[in-house]
Amino acid sequence: MAPRHMMDFTELNWLSLVAVPMLAVRAGRVVAMNPMAATLFGTGAALPVALPALFGSAADSIAALLRSEGKGDPESIDVACAIADVPRRLTVGARRVSPALPASDDLWVLTISETAHEPCGTAIGGDWIRLLPAILNQLPVALLIEDANNVGVFANRGFTDVFEYELAEIAAIEDWWLKLYPDPQVREAAKLDWATKLANAPTGDGTISTSEFQVRCGSGVDKMLQTHSFRIGGYCVHTYVDVSHRHKMALDLQLLADTDALTGVLNRRSFFQQATTLVRADQPLAALLLDVDHFKLVNDRQGHAFGDAVLVEIAARCRGALRAGDILARLGGEEFAVLLPRQDEARAAAVAERLRQAIAHAPVAGPQSHQSVTISVGGACAGSGEVPLDELLLRADRALYAAKRAGRNCVRFDSGELPDAAP
Repeated sequence: MAPRHMMDFTELNWLSLVAVPMLAVRAGRVVAMNPMAATLFGTGAALPVALPALFGSAADSIAALLRSEGKGDPESIDVACAIADVPRRLTVGARRVSPALPASDDLWVLTISETAHEPCGTAIGGDWIRLLPAILNQLPVALLIEDANNVGVFANRGFTDVFEYELAEIAAIEDWWLKLYPDPQVREAAKLDWATKLANAPTGDGTISTSEFQVRCGSGVDKMLQTHSFRIGGYCVHTYVDVSHRHKMALDLQLLADTDALTGVLNRRSFFQQATTLVRADQPLAALLLDVDHFKLVNDRQGHAFGDAVLVEIAARCRGALRAGDILARLGGEEFAVLLPRQDEARAAAVAERLRQAIAHAPVAGPQSHQSVTISVGGACAGSGEVPLDELLLRADRALYAAKRAGRNCVRFDSGELPDAAP
């Protein structure tokens, strides 16, 4: 009879009946495996095969398990290894089935199972790990991963598309700030904002912030980005979505809501919104009302298209004669309004005369001929918090009618005194 340690391996045929991967090991070499193990390890090599060929560096831990001393058989260990270049975490259970002398010739059966991945609980393994960089490159967002030193260690293709920089160009934190925030004041404000968010974020893994901010991209174009930043395992992960188009649409819609479609100046609704704000500011304020003289005759003689051109030209000339902080609006028809913050009557009268001259000094070119155009201007002033808006505009309107009664193409101001009652 053959010695016990020279057992007939046909006695291990029962392994093939077990529905989990199992290996038979003797003297550090795999001498048999069942079909489930062959599927797991994907090996077609002839047996026996050394443990490192299947488990790599984890083979030393398994060998130590089989050499362990003490009462009873060792039970199991968890090991990390790469199978077919795919990282896996395995639980290896061991049981001695054929003791022998010397002990190194003992026959062991190893039971292999995959350990649940932490923290998400999904099993490690499969081609998805190997394909992970390619998967991340297909994401419709920009992705950046930074290490504990705030150095970028990974960026997907979307990152390059959004920022128009390769990661190596802005991986260092100082390059990030200098290139994406070229304006020193904006840069310092952005640094302070980020430092505040980090200070207020909970320690450990979790969200740092979700916000929107504007950066200067590699092409020199400013983009508005929406970002979500979070910590995980000592790394800082950022996702970015370009929302510039959404912001532009919002600005365009706001512009449409605030602007007169013909002339491009403020419309009536926006004028009264801004006027209300200026009145509440408790500062001197002058109001001017402008009316195009004999505009109905212009429309009748030259046509409405030319009349529209006149209104556009008047708006353009008025803009050129006003300060950046002054407010110009078209109230309707041929009537315009101007608000002059921090102006007394003398200065406001000078502005009104400048506007009148800007319109009268040159005719407006028409398709067939040139048309001289003039305006009448009525104005009123109020000191800090003196009168409500409707009263200020009523006084300016009263002055406008005085200018028309005076022959048009002139400026008149209302002093605030009530007109004499009719006899």
